[in-house]
Amino acid sequence: MEYLYIGAGIVLLLIINRFILAPIRRLAINTMMGLFLLHLVNTYGSLAGLHHVNVTPLTGLIVGFFGVPGVVAVTLFYLVI
Repeated sequence: MEYLYIGAGIVLLLIINRFILAPIRRLAINTMMGLFLLHLVNTYGSLAGLHHVNVTPLTGLIVGFFGVPGVVAVTLFYLVI
């Protein structure tokens, strides 16, 4: 009976990892990569005529959710405005 509870606990931890922690981990990694790309756009974008992109929590979430296309979208948004 004890092994049944241990097995159920392991299965529950695997389910939590798969459906909750893995997407959060992926969002955090995408956010870090996107913020690094935004830093590169801010640093070297003036050479290409791009404006300064404000790094806010909203732009961080957009970049984290969409990845590299989010960086392009945020940069184009600030270029138009």
